[in-house]
Amino acid sequence: MQHVRNYGSFLQAYALKATLESFGHQCEFIDIEPGPQLPGLERNLKYLVGMAIKRYFNWNAIVSSLGRMKYQKLYYERFDKEYLPELGVHKHTFNEYDLVVIGSDEVFNFNQHGSYGFTTQLYGDVKNAKKVVSYAGSFGTTTIEVVDKFGVRDVLANAMSKMSAISVRDDNSFKVVKSLLGREPSYNVDPVLMFDYQKYAKVPKEKDYIIVYSYPNRIKGKEEIEAIKRFAKEKGKKLISICFYFPWCDETVIPHPFEVLGYMKNASYIITDTFHGCVMSIKFNKQFVALVRDSNKQKMSSLLNQFGLGGRMCEEFGDLRDRMEKVIDYAPVNEQIAKEAEKSKQYLQSCLD
Repeated sequence: MQHVRNYGSFLQAYALKATLESFGHQCEFIDIEPGPQLPGLERNLKYLVGMAIKRYFNWNAIVSSLGRMKYQKLYYERFDKEYLPELGVHKHTFNEYDLVVIGSDEVFNFNQHGSYGFTTQLYGDVKNAKKVVSYAGSFGTTTIEVVDKFGVRDVLANAMSKMSAISVRDDNSFKVVKSLLGREPSYNVDPVLMFDYQKYAKVPKEKDYIIVYSYPNRIKGKEEIEAIKRFAKEKGKKLISICFYFPWCDETVIPHPFEVLGYMKNASYIITDTFHGCVMSIKFNKQFVALVRDSNKQKMSSLLNQFGLGGRMCEEFGDLRDRMEKVIDYAPVNEQIAKEAEKSKQYLQSCLD
């Protein structure tokens, strides 16, 4: 999923590629081979119109989307012309590979209207590989109940049985693999947590700010917006949104992925409702809150609970201030991150050996 215009996607892809290269191997990306659209998950006109209405059929969303146009255009241009070529997504040197690593991110999640449909390639059926493994893969919202609902249990089990080793990053994915194959996969952290990004982070000149790291129109309720604005005013901090325009933020920035790390590292506080927003907050030991959504609850709760940070999840926005001001003791968290990072590198080394 290295073609995704998304900072978290870029950073996890860069980290995994760089880690494999640090072991002395040539590494490049292969593209997803599209499969059929499953019934009910078609990316057709009806779906696209419905999504547009859901996202933009209210005044606040219209105002936000009009303001967001210039930022979105710039964001897409930079990813297409600069960031993705820098990642190396277009480099295809080989026709066959000694090892293919599937992951990280939601590579196993077919329960969405993805443009590539349902393809067994993502589950281990890679024809041009001598050996296939996964690293920190996620089923996202695809539970074992969803697998059975679509009647693809045997198809998935057959494809995944071809992998020499399977690694996942969250509790739900662990349960799905165990149910499908009758064996437990390895449990590893996201590449961004595994990789030493400290020297890559380009710290900005701005100071005394709160980062808002979310997707378009996800933070839209009056109550949540007012709670965020009120907290920022109390602390005397300006609100900076990374990538996406929110009219209630003081500033919107479209930085390089490594500059995103710098913005996170230098922030006074971070407010996010994304998985990698939480990952970067933890990595740089920030005071943060995670806004919980139905679409992200499984993977975010799994990540936060793994590091004893379940209390950072915020579902009631009246709790935002209290949760943010409860200081995190990062000493045990950092100790666990170091342990998990070493464990993850050893897993990859064993796959390469």
